[in-house]
Amino acid sequence: MKKYNKILISACALLSTMPAFAQQPDLNDERLKGLELEYVGRDVDKIGAYVYRDLTYWDLLASHITGWTAGDGCVSTSLPDGNSLWCFGDSFTGFISENRNRSHPSVLSRNAGMLQVGEESWKDFILLNEVISTDPRDRNHYYKAKTWLRHADGNCTQQQIDNGEVDQNYCYWPGDGTVIMKNGKPVVQYIWGAVDNTMTPYERSIAEYSLEGKPGDPDYMKLIELHRHYPDLGTSHDRIFEDEDGYSYLYGSVGTGGLGAWVHVARVANHDLLSPWEFYVKDEQGNWSWTTKVPTEEEYQRSRISEDFHINISVFKYAGKYFMVNMLMTGSPVYISIADHPWGPFTNQHCLYKVPSEHAAAYITCLHPQLSRTGELVISYNMNPADLTTYTPDANGKAVENVANGFWRNFNADESADLYQSHFIRVFNWQKIFGIPNEGPIKEPNFVAIPELLTK
Repeated sequence: MKKYNKILISACALLSTMPAFAQQPDLNDERLKGLELEYVGRDVDKIGAYVYRDLTYWDLLASHITGWTAGDGCVSTSLPDGNSLWCFGDSFTGFISENRNRSHPSVLSRNAGMLQVGEESWKDFILLNEVISTDPRDRNHYYKAKTWLRHADGNCTQQQIDNGEVDQNYCYWPGDGTVIMKNGKPVVQYIWGAVDNTMTPYERSIAEYSLEGKPGDPDYMKLIELHRHYPDLGTSHDRIFEDEDGYSYLYGSVGTGGLGAWVHVARVANHDLLSPWEFYVKDEQGNWSWTTKVPTEEEYQRSRISEDFHINISVFKYAGKYFMVNMLMTGSPVYISIADHPWGPFTNQHCLYKVPSEHAAAYITCLHPQLSRTGELVISYNMNPADLTTYTPDANGKAVENVANGFWRNFNADESADLYQSHFIRVFNWQKIFGIPNEGPIKEPNFVAIPELLTK
């Protein structure tokens, strides 16, 4: 992403309070100018990394007051013009009151897309969903937005959609995106996973979007074609890593039959998600090979590329090695592991960050390499608010327990607009965990792999 002039104030007063042996990052570094950071502590294993909450990106997303006001997923894709595409799953759209709640009408759109063109304010995030009305007199529809990519089997009529209703039977949630050159033009390819009203995976499809023009133009991020059920998989492969070897690697997970999930990998040649997929599979004799045949459940189970549980996988390359950032399951800490190849095996797992107790329902971690400024990791995670228990006296003065459901607190609780949001952390000096040098910001693998996409 382009580097923009910032108006926020750097937070670096903690340096003088740290022990002399602590190798804290230099928060006076000009490259970090404008970031508001809050010190959290050392990595849980206390090997050398230091973790800060990134309040700048919290503010950029949580301060929206019209249109998109909150959502989960929070997957970002760098674009060759220096902007970024951000995709979210279930998203609140509408208008936030002066009390930071949703007392005004809101709607839970099933997915949302935004284009980031700067870092100055929430207005630098341009909503791609169609807004129903911007007329303040239309209180029932004011800044409500339709789902960005609606499922073809949705149960609502067009009239209901235009009136602000949302499909409840089928919807798409975001996976990950990439940019390729197609017929001499850059095209965004994006993986969408569909679920039904029981949250059961229904299909995995690939959408292609135009990048002609610039943000705000009618053809910029216009849907070219949705390739449904491509490929027709029995499980997920929804996080992408583009390597210089000409392949894009796609990571997913499959349940263990109990707690946790195993991670596995597929790949496509020429970075084109619509080219034949190859799956990395281990046979019963322990031999690994790439095959175009979709693995069976049994093959997925034995073809794990790590002996640790993994969900919400992000992979990147640094100093000639490959790293995986992930959670083990919902609410777990954030971990990192290392491999010599993008197909693993990923080993030597270390805990980077223990999610605070007030964020115990944390889920969907995602790495944002384009936001790295000095070589630090920038990681987001989502959270649903927990149930809130309060006590009030009855007529006899006896305490009565009241439990407010966490999900429904999103709609009308005090400051509810700040509950269902993405949280960001920056992990500095993580390289020390693995004894590798700091080589500066994480490179954009897609643009390294496809030189034609480099910003001119």
